[in-house]
Amino acid sequence: MISVVIPTLGTREKELVRLFQSLSSQTLQDFEAIVVSQDNHDKVRELLAPYSFPIQHIKLEQKGLSLSRNVGIKYTKGNIVTFSDDDCWYKSDAFEKVQSYFNQHSIGIACFQIYDPEKEVYYKEYPKEPQEKVSFLELFRKSSIEIFINLSVVDKDKVVFDEDFGLGAKYPSGEENIFLHTMHKEGYKAGYVSEVVVYHAKPSMDTRLNKKAFASKGPMFKRIFNTPIGIVLLTLLFLKKLNHLEKPIPFYLNSLGEMFRYKKSRKR
Repeated sequence: MISVVIPTLGTREKELVRLFQSLSSQTLQDFEAIVVSQDNHDKVRELLAPYSFPIQHIKLEQKGLSLSRNVGIKYTKGNIVTFSDDDCWYKSDAFEKVQSYFNQHSIGIACFQIYDPEKEVYYKEYPKEPQEKVSFLELFRKSSIEIFINLSVVDKDKVVFDEDFGLGAKYPSGEENIFLHTMHKEGYKAGYVSEVVVYHAKPSMDTRLNKKAFASKGPMFKRIFNTPIGIVLLTLLFLKKLNHLEKPIPFYLNSLGEMFRYKKSRKR
């Protein structure tokens, strides 16, 4: 069974309905939805009411994407888990493709593709060919909603997101990068499947690299590596994205300052 953990603030009503409808339309119905609302609980319950697929609705009073994922996975019953955004939705045969892949491959993590059907573009530039093992550096290009985790291989207790990172946390991005690199260091292999399973609107580069998002990069690099390597990687990223930053030098110095101030929390 596939477990879909869905954190939400309950403010994106149309998007949630679209997501729930895509779940209801799956060709493989052996799944459950773990909906973790961090606000507007009654509205979320109301939106879930018309659907008959297995649902657990968890209500939190504290906000945080990584926190919600960490809470949600504790309630999962499936042997495959994925973490959805409330503004993404799934192809009708998505879960069938995922289940088929894991039936044929004894691997801990599978990374698929995201597509924007409205703009008719891929969410990012993907390799054309499948990969049996995604390299350490290539893990930086993976997004959480394209990741499916095989709990028959991966220890469920290891599936933990750093709650200092992700929307609603001090550092609003980088949580999936930290998670995947932690899995890599634990010895779990991630494969890449060149097939679309999930839809999501593609944001502009300027939107993705705003001041807060870029400020998270310094602490993220330090969290994964160390300060010297973090400075090098942050500088390389800065040079690569220079034309997409509204205020390049202030953004870079701010992120560098956040890197030096960052101290790893005891909680992951």
